[in-house]
Amino acid sequence: MASQEPPLVELLSRSRLQPVQVKNSVPTVVPLSILDNTVARFALTSAAWYYDKPSQCPDTLSPDALSRSLQTTLNSYPQWAGQLGWLPYNPSSGQRHGRVSISYGSPNDPGIELIVARSSQPLASLLPDSTDRAEGGVWNADNFPSAGLLVPTDIALLSPTDHSGLVSVSVQLTNFACGAISIAFRIAHPVADATTLFQFVKDWAAVHRAQIQNLPSPRLTPVFNPSLLDKAASGDINSPSPDPEILRISRSLPMVKYDWWSSASGCPAPMLPGTAVPPELQGTDLGERADPMPWAEWDVFAPVSHHLVYFSPSEVQRIWEAASAPGVRVSRLDALLAFIWRLVVRARDLADDPDPVHMIVTIGARSRVIPPLPDTFLGSPIVLARVSLSGAQISSTPSAAAAAIRASVAQLTPEAIGAFLHDVAHQVNPQRFWRAFLGARHSIVTSWQSLDAYGVDFGAGRPPRYVDAVMPSADGCFHVMEAGPPAAGRRNGGRWYDEPVCLSLHLRADVMARLLQDPELRKHRDGS
Repeated sequence: MASQEPPLVELLSRSRLQPVQVKNSVPTVVPLSILDNTVARFALTSAAWYYDKPSQCPDTLSPDALSRSLQTTLNSYPQWAGQLGWLPYNPSSGQRHGRVSISYGSPNDPGIELIVARSSQPLASLLPDSTDRAEGGVWNADNFPSAGLLVPTDIALLSPTDHSGLVSVSVQLTNFACGAISIAFRIAHPVADATTLFQFVKDWAAVHRAQIQNLPSPRLTPVFNPSLLDKAASGDINSPSPDPEILRISRSLPMVKYDWWSSASGCPAPMLPGTAVPPELQGTDLGERADPMPWAEWDVFAPVSHHLVYFSPSEVQRIWEAASAPGVRVSRLDALLAFIWRLVVRARDLADDPDPVHMIVTIGARSRVIPPLPDTFLGSPIVLARVSLSGAQISSTPSAAAAAIRASVAQLTPEAIGAFLHDVAHQVNPQRFWRAFLGARHSIVTSWQSLDAYGVDFGAGRPPRYVDAVMPSADGCFHVMEAGPPAAGRRNGGRWYDEPVCLSLHLRADVMARLLQDPELRKHRDGS
């Protein structure tokens, strides 16, 4: 019998951290925002920072030191230690179904989970540095055991019913044989989108640097007030029925809308429980129906490959110039997304297809509501915009897809998002409709290109070796961020396209192979 491979990581400890503050005898219960409710079934908000051994004091990033600074940071984020759960459904009192809250401030709060683990491997044996990853323009991330380096855990709301006593935030510290360390987060999506996650990790890093230098802790200013977002909704969100004119605006927006409760037919077994109408709603008016999920387009069991594709600033500039047409203004991100969308369409053999192909673009709502929300607003205020063109249109010219992306995103005005908030607030259940999909005719894009991932400084004396945007390994999941630390002499937080950019692609393995062999992939590398 062949011997089993030893696990990549060994669990050393698993504990719960609470903020150092006086607990109340009665917890504070805060309903989360309208948009927080919509992401309750989304994948976890996850990321991991990998640091080489500190260049000076090796104890700078010790689990004990990080644990102390984490607990101090938690004093400004007490909600993260609270209980994430469902508000009791009570139609007689106006409490709608599927609404999420956080209860915090009690001695019985679950806290946040702190996992400490170790690996017998040196980090360099698992992960090349940023220069080596970018060499050649493509890195096969299938070779990096991202999931294997995480200890299994349970997060509140991953199950539709099971949440009591479960944490909504898990942090894992993993020491490697060479003295390197990783800091990984897994967070329930209603608690944090990427912007909130980055705010927390930067706050933690600032507190940690202060503690290891024996300086006073910085003043942290996160804003936990979900009602601020709800106030941006149009009309009366507490009325018995929605306003028809506001619904007209909301339902004209460029968004897909697939109905979980109409999608049992053809649904893969792992997802089938999500298609059942909750027992407490059976026999009631379920409201409008929407299209069923197009399961035939997505083989969830097909092998998926993960590659990082790197583009230099000059390539991004040329891609943008090629996508720019007279009278049509597009951003560099529009152009880059259109460029890769065209290649994906070709690799999926849809280049001559007359039917719609969809790209779902994740859009932050903080700056798109009136009044705008502060950058430090906690939660998950995101919406998903649909861009739809035929395969033939996408593959025809670079400018067609870029212009379509810009046109869809531009429709998400404050008035439009206000109408959408009104619509969602009145829905029977805010998780019923999935405004995305994956597979042959859909792709989902998330962008972190302005969040300064490689600028997170815990005082180790060097930037992270790698920042892993832990995304679902699903066919059509794309992600954009900087390729690595800024070049010498450049500052963090500049224009993202002035530095190399990394496009993370999860595609069905045969599609990925065709994309990587497409001569168009490097069309703009040498100025052609």
